[in-house]
Amino acid sequence: MKKIFLAAITFSTIIVSCTSTTDEMTGLEAITPNASELITTYIANNFPDTKIVSSQTAKDTVTTELNTGEELKFSTAGVYIAYANNANWGLAADSLGITCDSTHTDSIRSGDHRGVKHGDKGGRGGKGGGKHNNESTNTGGRHGHDRHSENEIAIDSLAAGINTYISTNYSGYTVLHAETDTICEGVVTEVLVTLASAQPIKLVFDATNVYMFKAERIEYSSMPTVISTAVTANYSTYTIMKRSETYTSTDSSIKYKVYLKSSDTRKSVTFNADGTVSCEK
Repeated sequence: MKKIFLAAITFSTIIVSCTSTTDEMTGLEAITPNASELITTYIANNFPDTKIVSSQTAKDTVTTELNTGEELKFSTAGVYIAYANNANWGLAADSLGITCDSTHTDSIRSGDHRGVKHGDKGGRGGKGGGKHNNESTNTGGRHGHDRHSENEIAIDSLAAGINTYISTNYSGYTVLHAETDTICEGVVTEVLVTLASAQPIKLVFDATNVYMFKAERIEYSSMPTVISTAVTANYSTYTIMKRSETYTSTDSSIKYKVYLKSSDTRKSVTFNADGTVSCEK
């Protein structure tokens, strides 16, 4: 897979936390605590499996970037305005990304991060990588995304088998983000791909880089009754996050992942289609 290009924007000073969660302020100190709480609560409800990596306040707008490359805009009062997946400019989630310890924060100042759009001949990457778009090199205008977790994978280092699968089955999609994770099935590689302005699809590959399933965000209100009934029966003391996920496997079977919160405890539960618990973390 060829390397996604790095683009730049002049952010006067953006505070970036390498270990942030959606319950922490990350560059949100310029607005009121109430507005910060509204923003972090919105993200926790609607993007529960993400982290805030940077925020910028300009005039009456707060722009918050997630570790997935997605970008949310809010008013300085904490009211949601707009969503962007940033597929048009790509991320700096490659070998140029930074690594941090658990307490480190850093500032990103204006710079000119230049690179090659994913799919261009000038990019470097693993063999077998296919072309996921045909846009040419772009060298200006937006802020790149640095690596903020040791679990993140350089997009230009994805395995050939993963590149081939994406090229074959998701032609025209842009890769936003990749990382390793440990789920009930074991250690996996998760790759976010997106098309146009849609929210991304998560593709999950096993330890040998064989495709396992795709995950898509859905509203919890759209869950089948058998799933919501199981949640109510077994997790009545938890608050249910607004957004959940569906897992569609290669055999077309579907599982449902629900995100829950109780006081300071977070939990994710994956259910089989019959409402039985497949995994709890």
